[in-house]
Amino acid sequence: MEIVQILKEEFDEFADKHPNKNFYQTSQYGMLMDRHNFDDYYLALKDESGNIQAATLILINKILFGYKWGYCPRGFLIDFNDTELLETFTKLLKDFLNKRNFMFIKIDPYVIYKSEKDNIDNSNIIDKLKSLGYEHNGFNLYFENLKPRFNAVITTNPDENLFINYSKEIKNKIRKAEKSGIEVIRGTNDSVKQFYSLIDKKHKRKLNYYLDMMEIMGKENMFEIYFAILNTAKYIEISQSLFEEEERKNNNINQELEENINSNNTSNIIKRKMASDDLLNKAKQNIINATNLYKQYPEGIIIGTNAIIKYNNEINFLIDGMKDEFKTYCPNHYLKFQIIEKYRHEGYTRFNLNGITGDFKNDLNPYKGLTRFKLGFNSNVEEYIGEFTLTINKGKYNTYKKINPIRKWLNEPLIKKK
Repeated sequence: MEIVQILKEEFDEFADKHPNKNFYQTSQYGMLMDRHNFDDYYLALKDESGNIQAATLILINKILFGYKWGYCPRGFLIDFNDTELLETFTKLLKDFLNKRNFMFIKIDPYVIYKSEKDNIDNSNIIDKLKSLGYEHNGFNLYFENLKPRFNAVITTNPDENLFINYSKEIKNKIRKAEKSGIEVIRGTNDSVKQFYSLIDKKHKRKLNYYLDMMEIMGKENMFEIYFAILNTAKYIEISQSLFEEEERKNNNINQELEENINSNNTSNIIKRKMASDDLLNKAKQNIINATNLYKQYPEGIIIGTNAIIKYNNEINFLIDGMKDEFKTYCPNHYLKFQIIEKYRHEGYTRFNLNGITGDFKNDLNPYKGLTRFKLGFNSNVEEYIGEFTLTINKGKYNTYKKINPIRKWLNEPLIKKK
């Protein structure tokens, strides 16, 4: 057997049939990262007959003095339970990369660690990798690694009613968005700048990253953008209708109270009257809010966005954003709800809401709200085996660890922006 470099097309053909396939191990993702500080290469382990037994996309980062390190995102594409194959692949890969001036590589396989629900326990894979020289970066609970170790994932089918199993909070937020006239539309290739204006403060990715993603993945029908629009005219119409409906109920309660004024058992009627009065006041306030918004935005206004990746019968929620001043209208809740509904009816069975933390009991967890939000969609927690580092050249790697802090210091601006 030998490790060889293969073409993108050959890699994609193998990856598309592999049990561990994911959109991070595609040539589209490789081409994207090739435009953003990495070189993309596609390596395969071939047997004597030329058949591929394992493969990986490896993203290469060049450091000072020609040093390199590689990252195999959510890879390798290999049967991790085949000890002999894993050992052969690792040995030949190290030899291959050592001849090409690599210091180390990182991997974070798309392999679940443990799941009582699905009777999964892949602790043995961690032990195998460690025995082959891979250094496990630990069972981190937060976002210390290159990719999250915990994801919130919904598995479903077109006939299942997902909404009834959502948390009370999520249901209420979705209903509130509907009553506020929120509508969801799909963006176009020309919508990327508008999308970026809503997410640019969430991380360091620049606009060009998403423009390239639309160009590379969009033409393969893998990348889509959705927007939540506050339809102010519709908001007025719904608010007026709800007010009139509650007003009728309130009048009926008033009449019932009059008819029972001399009764000793009016406490329940009074409670319903007070609750109705409260709803009537809220409905009146909504009309006022809707009218003011219509005066300001008669054509409506975009208040939220979600970007998704479609791959392998799975919808991956990549990133979301919103206008903070409109967050009370719950655009993110409604976007996810509508996107899930759309694609489950088209046959998609997995909805990956992306990273959460594994710290479920700590009230001081700064990401507690994020985790509660994603789990509120009745999603399951997928915990992966984590990130590993395989040293290729120990001497060069040790030198790199010494100079890396210096590199970071040299790259810091003399004057930091406030």
